[in-house]
Amino acid sequence: MAKPDVINADEMGNVLGLLVHDLRNPAATITANVDFLQEVGLVDTDSVEALEDVKLAVGELRRGLDMLAWISRWFTGQVPLEAANGDAGVFLERLERADTPVPVTVEIAKGDHLYAQGAQVAVEVVDLLLHNTRANVADPSATIRVFQQGGHVVIEVQDAGEAIAPQLRKIAFTLEGQNALKGRLDGRYSRFVGLFAAAVVLDGVGGTIEADGERGAAIFRVFLREARPSRRPPSP
Repeated sequence: MAKPDVINADEMGNVLGLLVHDLRNPAATITANVDFLQEVGLVDTDSVEALEDVKLAVGELRRGLDMLAWISRWFTGQVPLEAANGDAGVFLERLERADTPVPVTVEIAKGDHLYAQGAQVAVEVVDLLLHNTRANVADPSATIRVFQQGGHVVIEVQDAGEAIAPQLRKIAFTLEGQNALKGRLDGRYSRFVGLFAAAVVLDGVGGTIEADGERGAAIFRVFLREARPSRRPPSP
């Protein structure tokens, strides 16, 4: 079969959607069986550890399928991930008390207007960036800053890793740029083409993402459009 010269975006999105659907079934089956075996209980310590490793691996697989689903929807012109407007600071301050991929410190600018369009998506995007920190930083931890800048709510994720090389920053969040990031310490490639997935999800709510920083102070910066809180109608 001859390779097509041009791939239609809708067709690609539909095929990716089918793959996500088909792969979710075996992933769910593996998870269910691992849960069953853990409930039954195994005497052998090595077997217990092996089951836990399988469970973690399947969790990663399901995370990758979520990102693949976002990308497939984006290709077909759908909103990759429905996300409510809200106060980005409120959504993200909870991360200090949550089970995050790496330890985090959250700094929220007091008095700033942090109500943003699609702010709920920030939780998914920041989680993705924290996974990037875990994969690329020797002693991983991160600082998350939330503040207002112009007409945007800005979310910065900073860690002590290598920053994305300046010559890669324009393509780091594009589909075609993912191969260029892979295998480079200053590429900060994310598993499951995660940086592209982050850009796709943000695009769905009118947001953007950029890379900045230097060695030992790598920064990912997310921009969300400011929004106004909806007012409830007066009670009758």
